Amino acid sequence: MKSAVRSFRRVARRWAGTDKVIEMAFAPATGQISLSEARFLGELVRGLTGEGPIVEIGTLFGWSTRVMVLHKSPDRELVTVDNFTWNPLGLSPDAHYRCTAKVLDDAINHHRVRIVRQDKSLFYESYSGLPPALVFLDAIHTKDETAADIAWAKKVNAGCICVHDYKSEFPGVVEAVDEAGGPVRLVESLAQLH
Repeated sequence: MKSAVRSFRRVARRWAGTDKVIEMAFAPATGQISLSEARFLGELVRGLTGEGPIVEIGTLFGWSTRVMVLHKSPDRELVTVDNFTWNPLGLSPDAHYRCTAKVLDDAINHHRVRIVRQDKSLFYESYSGLPPALVFLDAIHTKDETAADIAWAKKVNAGCICVHDYKSEFPGVVEAVDEAGGPVRLVESLAQLH
């Protein structure tokens, strides 16, 4: 009987914390948009006019990319840009990129989505396409970086600019958005500039 108890305790210790691991696996990762924000983003994408692409700066794991794919017209290109050096799981850049590319595989192969694995500043310097119909900004959350992102979107005459994480936890984002004229619409922390 004592060996059975010891065996049970070993199994219990091995599985201790499993619920937490499962919760972490299925919980939205830090940096992802909420469902209310996803609905708002979908509304913005459905209302786009013009021929330009959607440009997303800050892919992370592709949740917002997939939301936009669900709502964009089939012929509109979506370009998502990330250097894959940060993620909340601590994955290496190569592993982060591979995971995200796998998540977006169907979108890439069948829905005109393209991942650009590049630092956003290099992407900005090399961009020569049509004015984007929408620029979705969710990258480095400092004031200077967010201001640079907004300035680029304005420079290329983006039809709509949308910034994620407009909230007190990211005062740099709030400052940059406010200095650019503030949100014209705000759903949770998703701010539409124009």
